[in-house]
Amino acid sequence: MKTVLVLALLVLSFVTPNAALCEAPSLVTADEVMVKIKLGLPAEYDNVVIKGNLTSDQLGLTAKEILRIPFEVEMPTDEPMAANSSIVIKNSTIDGLVDFNNTIFHKQVSFEGTFFVENASFRHSVFNGDVSFSQCVFNKTGDFTGSQFKGKASFLRTCFVGIASFVSTQFGSIADFGLATFCSVASFKDAKFTGPVGFIKTQFCDRAEFVSGQYATDATFDRTYFDGDANFSGSLFSQVAKFNGTQFKNKTSFEGAHFTGSAQFMKPIFNSTIKFNSTQFDKDTCFTHAQFGGPAFFTSAKFNDLVEFMECDFLESSTFDRSDFRIDAVFNNATFQGPSDFLGANFRGFADFGGSQFAHDTDFCNTSFLGPADFSRSTFNKKINFHGAQFKKNVYFESVKVNTINLTKARYGWLFLHWDSVDHLEFDDAAYQTLINNYKRLKWLKDSYDCRSAYISEGSVKAARNHSWIINAVESIILGKSS
Repeated sequence: MKTVLVLALLVLSFVTPNAALCEAPSLVTADEVMVKIKLGLPAEYDNVVIKGNLTSDQLGLTAKEILRIPFEVEMPTDEPMAANSSIVIKNSTIDGLVDFNNTIFHKQVSFEGTFFVENASFRHSVFNGDVSFSQCVFNKTGDFTGSQFKGKASFLRTCFVGIASFVSTQFGSIADFGLATFCSVASFKDAKFTGPVGFIKTQFCDRAEFVSGQYATDATFDRTYFDGDANFSGSLFSQVAKFNGTQFKNKTSFEGAHFTGSAQFMKPIFNSTIKFNSTQFDKDTCFTHAQFGGPAFFTSAKFNDLVEFMECDFLESSTFDRSDFRIDAVFNNATFQGPSDFLGANFRGFADFGGSQFAHDTDFCNTSFLGPADFSRSTFNKKINFHGAQFKKNVYFESVKVNTINLTKARYGWLFLHWDSVDHLEFDDAAYQTLINNYKRLKWLKDSYDCRSAYISEGSVKAARNHSWIINAVESIILGKSS
């Protein structure tokens, strides 16, 4: 009952002002519409109810034969059908199947504000002119699989109650899905967008498939809402891609995607797992103020230009292992609530983690820093691991707070880390000696003295523990023989 009421309200919201003033819609037969299309006459209707099925099969018949269906006429084969007239059906209801599969529309097609009661299918059809399905309601399946839109295509404010399929669909000009609602599964797998495409403030209430999509120009998903899984794996974004203010409520994947233009993810919300594994970003990339509510994976991601994660919140684990940052990487004032992993990552430019908060273990094991690295004003509440890390230029830890740090086999020239900022350095002879020598080069005499004192003290404790173990072992042997 609720569904019927919602659909009724949707229909009322799309009617014309005259219809809103209680003007009853006229009744038109589907055969009348098909005869006009067959004869090449404009099929233009406003505020009508079309009763019956609209099918492209009838375009292979004569006008008289259309009117005699289904009694005396044999339907034609599945060859492409041509619609040579303009079709403009506005603010109306089509009470029957719509089947224009494999049809070539040579002129304007507009179904603005129309309610499709039954399945509507335009599979493998070609639209040579501009097309508008804006403010439509597809009560059941809306199928545009394999279709070609050579002019502008508008689905502004359209509602797809059933499954929406745009698999392998080609858009040759502007495609507008702004403020549209997809209540069921929506698939744009292998779709190609030659012109700009917009999904601004669009709502996907179920799974959204954009696998292997191709976007030749700007693609805008600003303030879009994905309530189900969203999959952009293997997609190619050739120009600017915008996901600003977008909400991803469930699992999301951009694995293997390629952004050849700039990528903007400013203030998005990822409530569940997000995967950018093996994703390539060729131009500047921005994740400023992004919120990662679930695990975030950037394994083997490649950033060929500036990337910014400023003031991001990683509420669970974040994984950047083996990622390649070829220009500057900025993580200013980011918050890492879960474990963060940069194992084997490669920072070729400036690595800026200034002012960041690391609440859990942080792993930079075997990470390479070819440019300067700045961790100033950061806080590491647990362990930070630089085992085997390489720093080719200066490393800054000014005004930091470090609980535990591992510098075993780490190589650096100048490390600006005051000893009183560290609660504990994991014991390693070479690590202590390298750090002491570093303080001497910096002429930080107090830091050098305090570090050496800690080294001697911890070394003595460690030696005592080793001796204690030997003594205990000998005593056990002696006592065992005595008994």
